[in-house]
Amino acid sequence: MSNKRVSLLAVISAIVLILVVVGIILGPVVQSSPEKEITSKPSPTPTQENVQAAKVRSKKVVAENSVTIPESSTMSPENSTESSPSYVDHLKASDDKNSFHEALLKDHDEQNRYQSFNQKIPTIEQDPTERRYELDVRTVESENGEAALTLWTDKKYYLHGDQVVIYVSLEDARGVPIRTEFAGQLLYNETENMQQFTFTDSNQDGIYEYQLTLGQSNGPSMSAGVYKVLVANQASDIVDAVTFILSQPDLALTGDFKDLIDTEKNLIIETQIEVAAEHRYYFQASLYSSTNDPIGVTQYSGELSPGLHWIPLEFDGLMIRDADEPGPYLLKSISMAKVTLPMQRAPLIFPEYYTKGYNVDQFGNTN
Repeated sequence: MSNKRVSLLAVISAIVLILVVVGIILGPVVQSSPEKEITSKPSPTPTQENVQAAKVRSKKVVAENSVTIPESSTMSPENSTESSPSYVDHLKASDDKNSFHEALLKDHDEQNRYQSFNQKIPTIEQDPTERRYELDVRTVESENGEAALTLWTDKKYYLHGDQVVIYVSLEDARGVPIRTEFAGQLLYNETENMQQFTFTDSNQDGIYEYQLTLGQSNGPSMSAGVYKVLVANQASDIVDAVTFILSQPDLALTGDFKDLIDTEKNLIIETQIEVAAEHRYYFQASLYSSTNDPIGVTQYSGELSPGLHWIPLEFDGLMIRDADEPGPYLLKSISMAKVTLPMQRAPLIFPEYYTKGYNVDQFGNTN
């Protein structure tokens, strides 16, 4: 048994050596975003109540047409800029429009119904704030199709002191678990070897796991960034890897909120945060009705200095009117991040904050 483990670790070490050499030669490529390095199958983010369920989610079908607002295009309301007249602007001003032009303008108006930093949430499953935290579940088949390896972690983003649980399983073509030994290698930024380890299947369910604590006192120091877990096994030649991010977001909520309707009939929810280091920060938040029906998502970004700040989360009044749901409204979730590569994202927060009992007709269109 020990010889097999030594052999597995030797395989891992050889692969890692190749990765190190490739990393040195192709440094700029190595530094690319992890989302572009791998193809993965996302599955829902586990809460504390269903962490155990994460262990059995080796395959998951994701709802189509999900809503995601790119962070790269995020602008806070006060930082938005005017653009030169577009083709659509010229088309609107034209007196010579045909049916195609009219259909194009109608589609454009529907796509731009709300302010640029707002977007309607069609369904709970398509909430972009929560979808950013979905797990990356990878499944890779052998060349002959006789086996498939599935690999995932219990979360996508971690903080120093958190425990990472890494899961791996190997199944034959019929989906029957294959008993084998798995060896893993933890890498930082693709090339720095952090540690080697073997997986165990303590409850004999065919899903092997390994737990590691990030930045534990008796272990090596760990910098914020992208970590990759490279995994090999004794029963097949499949080798694969999964990534996770160790974050140092340098900000936190204080727990204080307040809300109002501004002069343009939009809903403003202000949340107080404490910043530890001067940097550019990004916020995304989702608004729901009191009956847990999704309304919309907003974004805000800006440079913040150390100390306390009130962050305005603005929800378009027309978006709320379209939902046709009276207040109070629930600020269901908030995502906060320090803008770096990769994003230093804080854990997803569920503040459970309800606004005053506004009427729908108090809100209006700002476009």
